[in-house]
Amino acid sequence: MNTFYHSPDDVIEINGERFDLDLFLQVEPEYSLPEGFHSRLYDQNRHILYSSKKQIAGDIPWVDGERYLGRAGDLNLVKQVQKEEEDYINSLAIPKNKPSRESEYPSIHDLVIAMWEHFVENKPAEETINIVQDKRLKVKEKYPK
Repeated sequence: MNTFYHSPDDVIEINGERFDLDLFLQVEPEYSLPEGFHSRLYDQNRHILYSSKKQIAGDIPWVDGERYLGRAGDLNLVKQVQKEEEDYINSLAIPKNKPSRESEYPSIHDLVIAMWEHFVENKPAEETINIVQDKRLKVKEKYPK
């Protein structure tokens, strides 16, 4: 049996599928509960409005309710489109892990070792600082400013 339920915590349930009230209102902006009521249950046999002090019977058939019973597919589509939009926006904000000039430079550690070996230990430049400098020049050539 098809059912429409507006829960006190503002969740709309249509035929067992749950949707936030805000999402439902994007599809059915005219929907509201009557003043003083916090929930509603509707199927083709009953229409009950609940408040903290009473429950009353609503119209049967409830014309709007009949339309709401067929809205689950529309609500799922809106939810899917919103998720895709959110994913797309998030993909633009996340930097891609592509190589950069800084990531390809020799490390500070390598530079310090090369300078130490050349200036302190007196090793030839060809075996120390020229090697790291060649790497730096290749990176600069690959990623010009």
